[in-house]
Amino acid sequence: MTRRYSGTCYKICKARRTRTEEVLRNRRVRYSSLQNRGARRLDDMIPSSTTTKKRKRRLSPRVLERRDRIIRKVRELVAERGIEPLTMRDLAQECGVAVATLYNQFGSREGVIGAALEEVFRDRFEPLSERTKNLSPAEQLDVRITIAARAILGDLREYTRSVMFFYFQHSPPHPALRAAIHDFVVADFRRILESIDRHGDLEPWVNVPSFADDIVTQQYGLVMKRAQGYIRDLDLRSRCMCGLGATFIGITRGRTRAAFQKLVASQH
Repeated sequence: MTRRYSGTCYKICKARRTRTEEVLRNRRVRYSSLQNRGARRLDDMIPSSTTTKKRKRRLSPRVLERRDRIIRKVRELVAERGIEPLTMRDLAQECGVAVATLYNQFGSREGVIGAALEEVFRDRFEPLSERTKNLSPAEQLDVRITIAARAILGDLREYTRSVMFFYFQHSPPHPALRAAIHDFVVADFRRILESIDRHGDLEPWVNVPSFADDIVTQQYGLVMKRAQGYIRDLDLRSRCMCGLGATFIGITRGRTRAAFQKLVASQH
């Protein structure tokens, strides 16, 4: 049996339905508004990594002094004990700080040791690159090998020995430590290669990144042989000069090649 509504009842039902639809619609609008407002608040609270520049934290003089003291001590420990045996507890105890202090300042064991290693190369090579930038490529190589040999046979003797044994160990070194030992010197040799290229004397088939990487490994191989006793201290400079110089002869031409040939010939 079909149920029939009177005109008044129909109007009441229609009005109720209209009010219900309006309430639901208002609720949806308010919910959407709250969502957008919440998203905007979150955007304000969490800065975007692509648009917001990270503020570099300034270290107080006391913290900088402590950092320098830690790095100097770590360099001494590397020279005395090598890299592999050093633990975070050893480093903290010898440096006279808490383990948490080292983690806060350097992030990890590799961060502490890597900072000390990088400091050595940065102190040696950054001023050197600036002083030799107007020299010829052969003269740049001569100066670098001379200064490196002097340091290896002098104040960095035991330090270099420890670093080379770590570098050539069987298991691959931690990327952060390898970068501190290897990559900084690679960048320095790339400057010499770029200088050769500017002179127009670099062979076109030379892959600059690969060659710079290989020349550092060649140099470290000779330094390692000295550490093992296969090369006399007296011969280290000339062996490095002849080995690396001959390699540069093979990738150069013109006046630059002639200058490298003269450099190698002068060692005999």
